[in-house]
Amino acid sequence: MREGKRKKKRKRPFVWMLWLMIFSVGIWGLTACSGKKEDEKPASAESKNASVTGDSGGEQETAQTSSETETVGESDRQQSDPGHDSVPETEEPDAAQQENPDAGNTVSIENYIVNGEWKKLKDVLNMQPTESGQFGETGEAFETGGFYITWTNDMTEDDGAFTMINSGNSSVNIYGVTVGDGIGTADSAFEENGWTALDDGRQYIAVLNGRNLAIDFDLDENQVITGWYLCNWPEGDFSENFEGLENQQINGVPAKVNVYEGEYRYDLARTGLPITEYYTVIVENVTEDSFDFTIYYVDDLAETRDVVFRTHTAVFEGDGTYAKYHGQEYELEFTFPDKRNTYPDAVDMQITGYEPVEGLTFCNNAIPGHEFS
Repeated sequence: MREGKRKKKRKRPFVWMLWLMIFSVGIWGLTACSGKKEDEKPASAESKNASVTGDSGGEQETAQTSSETETVGESDRQQSDPGHDSVPETEEPDAAQQENPDAGNTVSIENYIVNGEWKKLKDVLNMQPTESGQFGETGEAFETGGFYITWTNDMTEDDGAFTMINSGNSSVNIYGVTVGDGIGTADSAFEENGWTALDDGRQYIAVLNGRNLAIDFDLDENQVITGWYLCNWPEGDFSENFEGLENQQINGVPAKVNVYEGEYRYDLARTGLPITEYYTVIVENVTEDSFDFTIYYVDDLAETRDVVFRTHTAVFEGDGTYAKYHGQEYELEFTFPDKRNTYPDAVDMQITGYEPVEGLTFCNNAIPGHEFS
C-alpha cells in the first residue's frame, strides 16, 4: 500500500529517529502477516464455468440406413449394420453420469435431436424455465447462458417438435462444432455425418429417424460461427429441400417391452377357424433397441409363403414401448398391446403404416412361459 507523507514536528533528533524505527517495524509486521499474495483473486463465475465447458466429447457414430427397398417388386435391399456405439470405460460411472453422460463436459447436441431425447437437456445443462414464444401454451422452454430450447408435444408425431437457439454459448457443440469455429469446420463435420449443405453455405439439412431437421448458422464477416438455429419441423417452401433425401436411422431408445425372435402370426389363424390365407411377421436380430422384421402372405392350401414387405429394421423410440421403421415410401409403427397380461413380454403385435396389415393383431405362441397352441 502506498504511504502518504508525514508532517514533521520539531523534535530532538534522537526522539525523531526512535519514532521512525518504531513506525517501520510496525509496517513490516503488518505486511509480513497478511498471508495474501497481491495477485490472489476470489473464485469467479468464469473460473467456475471452466469446469462445465471442459473438453468436447468424442464424435459419436450413427448407424445409417442405405438405399432402401420395402415391398416386393422394388430393387434389392442393402441392409445396414444397426450396431451400437461403444465407449471404452476407464472406471465405473456413477448414477448421475449414467443418467446424464454429458454432465461436466461440453455437451454434444447431436445426442439429443431424435426420439424425444432433447427433453433431457434441461437437466443436463441445468437450464431454467422461460417462456415458449413459438409453441405458446402447448410448449415448454428453458434457457441457460445464451442457449435456448423449446418443445411441444401437441403435434401428430409421438415425440413432438423442438427448436434450439444458440446465441453464443460455447459449452454446447454439434458434431464437435462450437461457437468460434469457422464455417469450414461445420461443413466437414456435417458432411461426414450425412447432412446436405444448401446453396447459401450456412444451412444444412438431414432426415433422421424419419424427421426433417435443419440448422442455420449465424456468421460474422470472417465466416466465424457466432450462433445457430436448429429445428425438426421446417415448414413451407423450405420443406421442398428435403425431397429425395435419404433417411438415416440412428440408434433408438432401450425397449420397455421384450420382443422375441420367431413368428408373429395373424392371431385368428391360430384359433382353429377355417382361415388358410393370412399375413405373418418374422422377427429376427432382436437387440436392446431394435429388431428386424419381414412380412409374408401365407396360403396354406397352396403351401406358399410370399414376401410382401422385405426385411428391414424397426427401432424403438419415444418411451420405449413402440418401434418404428422409417422408409422412403412407408413409415411403419409397431405397437404391442397387452391382451394376454404378459408384459413386459410382447406376445401380441400390431402394425400401422402398411395398409394390408392395419387393424390386424399378430401373436407369437412360442415365447417361453407364454406358450399356447
